[in-house]
Amino acid sequence: MAQIWIGADSNEFHAYVQALRLSETRPGLQGVSYALDLPADRLDAHMAQMRARGFSFYTVHPAGVRARYTPLTHIEPQSIDNLKALGFDISTVPAAREALDRARDTGQLALTARLRLQQDIGRNSVSGLVMYLPIYQKDADLDSVEGRRRGVVGWVSAPFRVPELLQGLAQQLDADIDLAIYDGNPEAGGTLLHGNTNLPTAPEGVSNGLRATQQMHLGGRTWTLVMQPLPAFTRRFDDTDNGLFAAMGAALSLLVGGLIWVMATGRERAVGLAHRMTQALRSTRDDLESTLNAIPDLLFEVGLDGRIHHCRAARSVLLAAAPPEMFLGRLMDEFVPPEAIAGWRAALQAAHDTGHSIGHQYRLELGQKTHWFELSIARKESATPGQIPRFIALSRDITERKLAEARTHQLAYFDALTGLPNRRMLLDRLDHALMSARKSGQVGALLFIDLDNFKQINDARGHPLGDVLLKQVAQRLTQLQRPGDTVARIGGDEFVLLVNDIATDMESAGRGALLAAEAVRAALEAPYTIETHLYSSTGSIGITLFPKRSEEVEDLLREADTAMYRAKDLGRNRIRFYEADMQADVQERLALEQDLKKASADGQLTAFVQSQVDAAGTVIGGELLMRWNHPVRGSVPPSRFIPVAESSGLILRMGDWMIRQACETLARLHAVGQDLSISVNVSERQFRQDDFVERVRDMLAQTGAPAAQLILEVTESLLIENLDDTIARMTELGRLGVRFSIDDFGTGYSSLAYLKRLPLYELKIDKSFVQDTPDDPSDTAIVQSIISVARHLKLRVVAEGVETRAQADFLVASHCDCLQGYLFSRPEPLQGWVERQLGAG
Repeated sequence: MAQIWIGADSNEFHAYVQALRLSETRPGLQGVSYALDLPADRLDAHMAQMRARGFSFYTVHPAGVRARYTPLTHIEPQSIDNLKALGFDISTVPAAREALDRARDTGQLALTARLRLQQDIGRNSVSGLVMYLPIYQKDADLDSVEGRRRGVVGWVSAPFRVPELLQGLAQQLDADIDLAIYDGNPEAGGTLLHGNTNLPTAPEGVSNGLRATQQMHLGGRTWTLVMQPLPAFTRRFDDTDNGLFAAMGAALSLLVGGLIWVMATGRERAVGLAHRMTQALRSTRDDLESTLNAIPDLLFEVGLDGRIHHCRAARSVLLAAAPPEMFLGRLMDEFVPPEAIAGWRAALQAAHDTGHSIGHQYRLELGQKTHWFELSIARKESATPGQIPRFIALSRDITERKLAEARTHQLAYFDALTGLPNRRMLLDRLDHALMSARKSGQVGALLFIDLDNFKQINDARGHPLGDVLLKQVAQRLTQLQRPGDTVARIGGDEFVLLVNDIATDMESAGRGALLAAEAVRAALEAPYTIETHLYSSTGSIGITLFPKRSEEVEDLLREADTAMYRAKDLGRNRIRFYEADMQADVQERLALEQDLKKASADGQLTAFVQSQVDAAGTVIGGELLMRWNHPVRGSVPPSRFIPVAESSGLILRMGDWMIRQACETLARLHAVGQDLSISVNVSERQFRQDDFVERVRDMLAQTGAPAAQLILEVTESLLIENLDDTIARMTELGRLGVRFSIDDFGTGYSSLAYLKRLPLYELKIDKSFVQDTPDDPSDTAIVQSIISVARHLKLRVVAEGVETRAQADFLVASHCDCLQGYLFSRPEPLQGWVERQLGAG
């Protein structure tokens, strides 16, 4: 370390110390310097060396023949005052010599007695102090005094002006408290460093017994602090024996603590300075190398043609067996899989056009394992005009992230016991199958299977055995599955078989579906061997065909379920088709659409609200819900009329009305200081309107509602298509203060990738996950995973469908921010809810 200090040139020393801003951060400190332990026989060579470095008038002073010299060879900042000390032999000052020897012999920080700094020569008397820290050779024997004396090569020096050092601390005291600081014991002739020399004599009107004295040890010296109140301070206290002593003691303790901190950390600062000089001034290149070596990603420098000019993979275990030379001069196309080449080239071109490209993902097979990488490319700016552009490509291994996404997907879309798709996955695949059937003209079938008498087996032999039986059922159904079909478990002993493309007409498809159902029934009739015992179970099967004119996914599942229960009613182990009057259903839907148009115009639609509460049960907002009370039909459920509104376009007018209701409510609440939030569902069709942003802006302006309290809920289906347009619209509304929530999170196309891109405020956990917590391990794990992801992304979490105290306690313990459900309140008319909140305000 000492060799580096001695070898550091003046420019390096100046640049580093200037960056420390000593005058701002270390009151009273005049600079930082280095004093060299110099034998007499090296004096001439040393002065010649210093002059060669640019100090043409450098000399060791004061003149005189001595066995050893201790000149200051480096000093910063190089002010006029500090340059006076350059070359000064500090060992010629007795107080400095004593501290130098003490520091050398002890290896510890040493503080001098009061002395005059070389910087202050020619000025009125200004007292100073200097701290010294010894620097030894690397191989010095530091376990003995003799070893330290032989091994010392110099000292780090830090001179302080005492008035400036102590003034800042003394200013923390009351103006009516007098302070004196002595080097040593004032009663034994100690030297006054700061304050009034007459302090030992009590002023008139002040008791001698109120004086406080305390000693402190700094750098091998003992300081005595004497504090005494002036008459004005004494008059503030009625109880001289208590309040005054307490105030004096607190002030003295504060001052001693401050002094000890300022002085005692001198050693750490000096050691830190030497260490940073070593690391920062002499190892810049090594630091950069270390930084690059610490990056676990693959780094490439490539041309626009994709040719590799440089590469680095210091910490990548994936390419440990492949030296960098293997890549140099070759094209990236040679290493990227064929299916990823087009994406790689597009990313490179995007970086050339815009300056950077991020987020392109590709797969590589390495070491008989699949690894995923995310590619980011940035154009490398060149200082030479006209030079062919180069690019820095960073390829990050995101295999673990992909695996985490896969695990989350597995939990969300697959049954934990059997590994089969669960209800959510089934609905997704059924939705795709239904759309495909409508386009292609092919007919498919949905088989709903319920095990007969499974409950008796489960209750009699226990759940573990029942679980084994369910797994065997899943295996038998999977063996019957054709490519492209789906077998799902959607409940305890309920399974569904989705069969696609059976025939082009309903009659032929019916025969094919019946054959498939007979095969399932036969497979389930065979005995099950569990722990050397045979068990019997059969299945009742309901069938519905698709596509039909108006059925949606949930309708098909309901039809198959209805048919299954009809099969059970007929004696179990039966097969039954769903039968319905299709024309009656079409007519009913048309009538419902006409009634809905009239309801929207006649004011039959009303706004309800369901409260949202925090962990303590306090209402912090509400979700706005639409209700329809038909004069003949009665209360029409939203699940019935909302799809009709969507398909007919009525949802646009209805959606605007709901947002306006929310804005007017927020304005009323805000006017009385009730800043509750109001959430409103926004349909995809409504969100995609060209003037949607303008409409929301106008409603906020007209009502005066606080935009930050308006939360627009969208579903994950909104993110499937045209994600960039979605982000742009959400960002524009976000600038107004409006916040966004993903409703029914986890039931659609959940992806960690879009969560980090969207300007979101909140995630709403779907009630299908909440309803079985905390008893169901899968749903419990899913809820905890969603909350964990949201917390890392700094998103608020709302759990809906909370109906039991056990559910609420589990969610609160899992740090869910907001709860909503029948446990706290049922949906109620908006007007009454608002009046209650206004009354509470």
